[in-house]
This record gives sequence, C-alpha cells and structure tokens, in this order.
Amino acid sequence: MPVYKYNNPTKDGRCWLFRVNYKDSLNNNRRYTSKKYATKFEAKEAERKFLNELDNNSNIPSKMTLGDLWDKYLEFQSDKVRINTRRSYIYTQESLKILFNIKCSEFNIAHYDKWKEYIAGIDTMKTVTKNDKLKALKAFLNFGEKRYGYNFHQILLNMERFKNPDELVKEKAYYDISEFDKFLASEDEDRYRILWETLYYCGLRIGEARGLQWKDINWDNKTLWINKQVQSLDNYSSSYYVCNLKTASSNRILTMCDALYEDLKKYYDNVSKYKNFNDDFFIFGNDKGLTPLTYKQAQRRKGEIANKAGIKEIRLHDFRHSCASFLVNNGAPVTMVSKYLGHSNSSETLNTYSHLFNTTSSEVINTINRARNTVEN
Repeated sequence: MPVYKYNNPTKDGRCWLFRVNYKDSLNNNRRYTSKKYATKFEAKEAERKFLNELDNNSNIPSKMTLGDLWDKYLEFQSDKVRINTRRSYIYTQESLKILFNIKCSEFNIAHYDKWKEYIAGIDTMKTVTKNDKLKALKAFLNFGEKRYGYNFHQILLNMERFKNPDELVKEKAYYDISEFDKFLASEDEDRYRILWETLYYCGLRIGEARGLQWKDINWDNKTLWINKQVQSLDNYSSSYYVCNLKTASSNRILTMCDALYEDLKKYYDNVSKYKNFNDDFFIFGNDKGLTPLTYKQAQRRKGEIANKAGIKEIRLHDFRHSCASFLVNNGAPVTMVSKYLGHSNSSETLNTYSHLFNTTSSEVINTINRARNTVEN
C-alpha cells in the first residue's frame, strides 16, 4: 500500500499518512486512513504494523510473539529434519530468547539491531557460530511470512552476516601420507585399520563410514556406494539411527584404491565365515556387524593409535580433510575433488580448501615460466 504526503500538515509539521483497503472478519470491504506522521519512513513503519495487526482473511494472529512463532517453527520442522538438527535448535534457542516476548506484529529493525549487537558482543562465540544463529533467525522469520502472513520483509532485507577480520582462521589439521603411514602401522586390529583407510583414502564423513554395509561394495568394479549415514543422539550414545546423507550430492559411488580394496576383501573373507552372517551387516560394526561402530569407540581408538605412533592427534573429521589435502597436493583438479568428497558444487570445495589449492600456485608459475622460456628460445 502506498503512503501519501498531505498538503495541509499539522502545526508541528506532520504531513505523511497511509491508506489501507482491507476486508473485515465478515468479509466487508473497509478503508483505513491513518493519522499523520513526521516522515515518510514513520508512515511506512506504521503501515507495516497496521497490516501485521489485521486479522483478516490471511488470519494473522495479532497476539503471537516471536517465542510463539519459534515454537510453531519447531513443530513444523519436527518431521522434516534429522534428529541431530532438531537437537541443535535447543542450543540456537538460547541465543534468540531475548526476542521471544516481542509481538510478531511489532518486531522491527530496532529490535533486530539490538539482538545483533547482543550476539556480536559475545566474545566467546566464533563468527561462524554467530552466523548460524543469524541463519536460524532468518529461517523462522521467513516461516512467519509464508505461514502466517507477517511482514518481516524490511528486516530480512537488512540482515547482514557477522564479520570479524581480526579473527584468526584455524587451519584444518590433517595427516600427510607419511604421518598416515605411521598411524596405520600402529593399528593392529583389522576393523579399525580398514576404517582409517576408508576415511583417509575415500574422504568419508564418519557417519557415512558408520553406515557402510557389505552390500554397498561392488567387488567386481572395486567400488563403494555411499548412500546413507548412521547418526547417534549424541556422540557418546550407543543408540543410533540410519538416515539420509547430508546432501543429494553426498550420494556417490567411489572407486577404491588397491590397498583399501585388498584389505577389505581379506576382512570380508574372514567375517563372512561367521554363522548367520549376511551382507546387511555393518562393515565397521559391533557384534560381528549387527550394530554400527559408535562414535565414541572410533574417537577413543583414534587417540590411542596416534599416541602409540607418536604423532599428533587429529579429529575424526580431519581424515576427510587429509583426503582432500592428499588429492590436491597430488594434482587432482578441484572438480574431481568436489565430486569425490560429495560436495554440492566446486565452490564449496574451494571455500573449504582454498588454502590447499594456494600451495600449488608455485607449480602454476613454474609452468608459465617453462612455457615462456620455450617460446623465447
């Protein structure tokens, strides 16, 4: 709805107003003309509040608070996201609570700016985490617009990511091939040895590795089919659930290197002799494969082997970074690395591993110099 500048201002100079045509609860046509405001911005803001307060055919709840809207958002998401994602909302909620008593119809830029200032002032929170909170706020405001017809458009337009140029970017830890060989040489249990090889050579997420079953191997083609993952309610629980992969592009078929293929084949020949064995068993499982390995088991074993090998300890997810480093430093193109790791696009790979690709810049310069020298000579 437009706002208008009135030709006869009030004594104190107020001359802006808005008019709204709407239908009341009985579906009768109505027209509302506001009082006058000092500036065009004030008139537009008052119009926005008025539209949000209307309980017309769109059924906008006039008394709903942001806290109520958050609860509705969680209820809406309950059957659409993984359990771990739903649990993450609990931690996100703490950062949004200062907004929860504000009525949705009254929420404005000033409220948002105050919230952002509050989040920015939490020195112990990393910038990436702050942006996760911002993303959550944006998501449930969008939900409020689509589901209930609230007008948060101006606020959403003004949302900008948190930035801290002074924050040190933590380098991703990884094992180079010599370190990995030392690590592997200290592992004497077949199940774990093959787990480390799978994480390192295939760049799997730990949930993807935990979800692997023997039926996911094509022995003739020497491939692994990554088509699901195993997650736990927390990293220390033996309870688990099987769910879809992180993204559609995470579903991929990987050709195994010879070392991994040979070790997997020997291990399969051994465990397949067990009574009642079948290919639905988990490769890295407990009770001969009836249940998947727990995160805690893998985490504890990793620490023990790193200590035994006398090398630094890295996280389980850092084996994935190690794979990326190994591929990049051996000349693999970014498109291949992206597909191998199951990234949705190459830009995700570049954003995550740009520091690794930078290390090969000297090779590019050497190539240019060699080409120039050939031409000049």
